[in-house]
Amino acid sequence: IKWKGWSYIHSTWESEDSLQQQKVKGLKKLENFKKKEDEVKQWLGKVSPEDVEYFSCQQELASELNKQYQIVERVIAHSRKPAPSNEPEYLCKWMGLPYSECSWEDEALIGKKFQNCIDS
Repeated sequence: IKWKGWSYIHSTWESEDSLQQQKVKGLKKLENFKKKEDEVKQWLGKVSPEDVEYFSCQQELASELNKQYQIVERVIAHSRKPAPSNEPEYLCKWMGLPYSECSWEDEALIGKKFQNCIDS
């Protein structure tokens, strides 16, 4: 799940049951996704091996693009959270995404993997 208002780094795997228990909005999207997946499985059963290979390559490319969205390209700004925590946070530009998708992230999260972006 790519949660609305959160960057891709906060995406999670969820079961259908957990989504229903949390009473999240967008369960219709889940139904549409499942329907589309069923249609793709049926289609894959009918097409040539070359088409299956092409589809698999396209899926892999899309997956690699999504992984990019979890890499900080640069840190644009920094600030401190209000008292009492007063912890630093950074405005992050994510690889492959427009500036409109920038998000504020805690130092604890960004500092682990992207200290070089903070330093620069």
